[in-house]
Amino acid sequence: MGMPDRNSLGGPAACEPPFVAELRALGAEVAEETYVYGERLGRTTLGQRVARVLKTARLLRRRLSREQFDIVHLNTSFDTMALLRDAATVRLLPRARAKIFLKFHGSDAALFATNNHALRALVRFVLRRADGIGLLSSEERENFARAGVDRSKLFVVKNAVAGAGADPRAGANLRARLGADAETPLLLFIARFIPAKGLADVLRACAILRDEGRAFELLCLGDGEARAAWEAETARLNLQERVRFFGYLPEAETPEFYAGSTMLLFPTYHYEGFPLVIFKSIAAGLPVITTRIRAAADYLREPQNCLWVEPKNPRMLAEKIARLLDQPDERAAMRQNNLELARRFTAASIAPEYLEIYNRLANA
Repeated sequence: MGMPDRNSLGGPAACEPPFVAELRALGAEVAEETYVYGERLGRTTLGQRVARVLKTARLLRRRLSREQFDIVHLNTSFDTMALLRDAATVRLLPRARAKIFLKFHGSDAALFATNNHALRALVRFVLRRADGIGLLSSEERENFARAGVDRSKLFVVKNAVAGAGADPRAGANLRARLGADAETPLLLFIARFIPAKGLADVLRACAILRDEGRAFELLCLGDGEARAAWEAETARLNLQERVRFFGYLPEAETPEFYAGSTMLLFPTYHYEGFPLVIFKSIAAGLPVITTRIRAAADYLREPQNCLWVEPKNPRMLAEKIARLLDQPDERAAMRQNNLELARRFTAASIAPEYLEIYNRLANA
């Protein structure tokens, strides 16, 4: 199992360890190697990235040369940088020593239409060498199938989602820490700060709600390239008294925010397959407003689990927020439905599904 660096950003560093623990509980023998996936908190130069890729590929090669494995499961993503890394890795792996399963934590379908001949060749090489490909949504499976990838290689899989908890005491603790009264709605946005995650739309929707005279506070958790621009937009909209930026918080510090917030706002149009922030919110029983994208579209239903919005539509987002603020019964029903839905994404639920795929590949 190629594991993300434990110090890397993003969901896989949190969801893969409990998944591996459950595989072992079911009797599978799992050997872990850190695989270069995900951005670290500190800046990684191109030279450091290349060195890490080659070092990891050699470690995997040596291990496969001296030990026998049925499956090599690599956590990765279908984008240009990851493709370069994966091509170097699978090129160095000895043939016929194990079946290769690539789990893509997100995929950029534009790669299939690139005019760059070198990239097209790398796409064909990596996908041809893979014996199985794990995708996190049916939309992605169809993208790969339309590009000519053998459907028998394609599997829609899930990420393990630990229950963030819905303890009302955690919510009270959050409000006490923030100095927020019990009546003020707390709107949560949590993500890596890149434009495609949609915080600009959230801020503009909040300006609309403020102008309508509604009370709320927006809690923004995360960091990234767009933070300075989004803080400037907050000032331009004169929302400083309504919006708090907390920066990056370790996973262990986020459950209090999931449990104590009124709803999650996540109008993303990023190409991730299984937005963990959505599914962690569901595990906490948190009402969700998001875009109909990939795994969210596969598993969530409106109004049982969420309300849908169009990307880049702040007016529509403001209307959906207002609807949930005005309908406490709808929020309560959504909470119960989401807690029930979350049972499908525990490590104990998904590990047998992966074992079935592994056995199928190993016996092919």
